[in-house]
Amino acid sequence: MHHFGFVIFLIVISSSTWVLLLTMYYVFMMLFGWGKARRDYPLVAPKSRFLILIPAHNEAAVITATLEHLHQLDYPKAAYHIVVVSDQSTDQTTALAAAQGVQVVDTSRQRYQRVGVGKPAGLQYARDELTDSGTLQQYDLVMVLDADNFTDPNLLRELDSQYQAKHFTAIQAYLDSKNDNTLLTLGYAMSYWTMNRFFQLSKYRLGLDNSIGGTGFVVERQWLEANHGFQSHSLTEDLEMEIRIVESGGTVGWNHFARIYDEKPDHLRASMTQRFRWSRGHWYTAFHNLVPLLHHFLKTGDLRDLDQLSYLFSMRQNFQYLLASFFGIAWVISLLMPSLGLHPIWLIDVDHSYFVPITMINWLILLEGFIPMIAGFLYDANWEGSKWLITPKAVLAFFWFSLTYLIVQIGGLLTFPNQKAWAHTQHVLTVTHHL
Repeated sequence: MHHFGFVIFLIVISSSTWVLLLTMYYVFMMLFGWGKARRDYPLVAPKSRFLILIPAHNEAAVITATLEHLHQLDYPKAAYHIVVVSDQSTDQTTALAAAQGVQVVDTSRQRYQRVGVGKPAGLQYARDELTDSGTLQQYDLVMVLDADNFTDPNLLRELDSQYQAKHFTAIQAYLDSKNDNTLLTLGYAMSYWTMNRFFQLSKYRLGLDNSIGGTGFVVERQWLEANHGFQSHSLTEDLEMEIRIVESGGTVGWNHFARIYDEKPDHLRASMTQRFRWSRGHWYTAFHNLVPLLHHFLKTGDLRDLDQLSYLFSMRQNFQYLLASFFGIAWVISLLMPSLGLHPIWLIDVDHSYFVPITMINWLILLEGFIPMIAGFLYDANWEGSKWLITPKAVLAFFWFSLTYLIVQIGGLLTFPNQKAWAHTQHVLTVTHHL
C-alpha cells in the first residue's frame, strides 16, 4: 500500500509541476496586459475588400437583426459583400436573409460535396460555390461572423487599417458578449474580458500569435485558397485553423478596438452542451498537433510552437480547482480518520509530506487568478454605473463558469476521438441584454 501512496505522489507532483510552469508563463504574460490599449497602426483610407460569410443553421430569430447591424458598417458599401450560408436550414433563415438584399448560399441544394460536420462543413461548401462563381477571388479578406452577432460600426475600418500596416494572415476582432444579465452569461462575459486583455492583448504586445475565436475574425483569401479553405477534422474549426496558420508560417493578430458581440446560452444545459463540444474539439486538436508542433520546434527553434502547445494543453485554472479540492478533501480525511482509528495506510505519509504544501500552493495559485479577472472587468467591460458595485457578483460568475467548465473539459478529454457530433446552439436575442 505504501507503493500506492508513492504512485499518487508521482501523479500529483508531475501534474502540479506542469500546472505551475503554465502558471508562471501566464503570470509573465499577464504583465503585458496592463495599461491603456493603444493602436500601433494608423487609421487610413479603406483599401481591402471584405467577403463576410455568415454561417446560419435555423437562425430565423436573429438573422435579420444581425444583417441590419452589418448594413450600418462605416465602410464603403462596394468594398464588402455579405453572404449568408444557410446551412441545411428548415426555417425561414434563407428567405429572411434574401429579403435583406444579401447573397445566400443554400447548402440544402447539395450542389457540392459536404465535407465534415457543422459550421466548417457549411463554410467549405460556401467556399466551393463562391470559388466556382468567381465571387471569392474578388476579395482580399474573408470574415467569418456567426449569425447571432452584433458588430461595432468601425469593425471593417479598424481591421483594414491594421491589415494594411501589419499584413497578418488572420486577425481576430475583440470578442465581447451580447448578453451578460444572468450569472451564467456574466461568467462568459468575464472570461472574454479577462482573456481579451491578459491573454490576447498580452500576446499581441509580445509579438506572439493570437487565438482565433470562431467568429469575428478575418483571414487572407490567398491563404484559404492555398490551404484547403475551411477544411476541419475537429469540432473546433477556429483552433484548428489557428494551428494550421502557424504551421504554414503565417501569423495571427489581434484587434482591441473593433468589437463583435456574441450571444451566449443563459441555460446551463445548453451552455454545457456548447462547451462540451468546444472541449472535445480542443483536446482532439491538442493531441493531433502535439508531435507536429514539437517536431517543428526542434527543427526550427520557433518559440511560437511552444506557445501554441502551452495553449493547447492549458486546462490550467480549472485543473487547479480539481487539484485544490481533491487535496483539501484528502487532507481533511487524513486528519479526521486517525482520530477514529481508521487511518488508511496509503495516507500515512501523504498527509504530512504531500497534501498540505500542495494544497496551499494550489489555493495560492488560484488567488493569482483574481487579479486579471477583476482588472479585465474594470478595464474592458462596457458597463453603465459603478463597476465596483457589481464586481463581487462578476467574480462569483467567473468562478461558477470555470467550475462548470471543469466538468465538460474532463468529459471532452475522455471522449475527444469522437468529432462527429455537432450540437447547434439556439439564438434568440435581437437586442443586447445587460445587467
